[in-house]
Amino acid sequence: MKKFFKRFFLILFIVLFIFSLFFYKRIILSYRIADKYISLKNHAWTIQEFNTQKSSSSMNYKDVIYKNTNGIPLKLDIYGPINQVYKSSPVLVYVHGGSWAYGDKNIPDALSPVLDTFREQGYTIISTSYELMKEKENFTKQISDVKDTIRWINKNQYSYNLNTSEIGIIGVSSGAHLSLMASYSGDDEFIDDGDLSNYSSKVKYLIDFAGPTDLSLLNTQDLNYDLTKIFASISNKEEVIKKYNPINYVSKSNPNTLIIHSDSDNMVPYESSKELYDKCVQEHSKAKLITLNSSAHDLSNISKDDIMDFSEGLLKFIIFNSPL
Repeated sequence: MKKFFKRFFLILFIVLFIFSLFFYKRIILSYRIADKYISLKNHAWTIQEFNTQKSSSSMNYKDVIYKNTNGIPLKLDIYGPINQVYKSSPVLVYVHGGSWAYGDKNIPDALSPVLDTFREQGYTIISTSYELMKEKENFTKQISDVKDTIRWINKNQYSYNLNTSEIGIIGVSSGAHLSLMASYSGDDEFIDDGDLSNYSSKVKYLIDFAGPTDLSLLNTQDLNYDLTKIFASISNKEEVIKKYNPINYVSKSNPNTLIIHSDSDNMVPYESSKELYDKCVQEHSKAKLITLNSSAHDLSNISKDDIMDFSEGLLKFIIFNSPL
């Protein structure tokens, strides 16, 4: 009996030790990120600050051409891990917003604390570009561009020491719409570059930041000249809405999804994110919805409580989808 108890407690000790090691990295990571964000409690963001772009001085590789179709070279930036924690680095892909017609791959300064902390913990951040719409709708090309970014990562995993089993994607606004479409559609859908077509476009998880999930809910009445021309180029709106609505691609096999949206958004209705979340629940697809209460679509006038809510939710989501 004594031998039994000795063995039992030895096994219990080993299990607890392994358990503590498993969670130790996550606890340390959470602490470091929280420490970076704690100053935000005494800080009020403005739209100018949110749109401030991250300096390129910390990039490892700038303007890497990942493909060249339609005579337009498409580029990405690579922010490598600051510390070598893993044999191969997990990846976070950033897809910018801008109503499908504007914006670039420079990372907003507001995202720097979380992204820099993950780089310190061995992650690689890849910020990608896609062909912007000019005069006419071109969703197929843009979705293919995002999927080809993932395919390029798979093709070049050994050149940049990337772990292609640990790819996450974070999209903002129209970039979130493209990320959802790219992540929810199959490997054999939305193919543009033949050299990349044999590689996987799958991701492990995605973060949808106020992305349109039901195009029929968008208000297209008071658009500027460029966007009016683009939307006017659509001859069959019902067909386009059906083909490019992420909500139509929801299934149990979708990657884990975090949805962040303000119920005060006057550009992309909060209803679209609620519909996506409800559809994910219905289809038994893992999803979480974080509702902000104080900010507009561009996060102007965001409250301190909302900053902490979405920061905490974002960090928890990435940490518990990480290989730590």
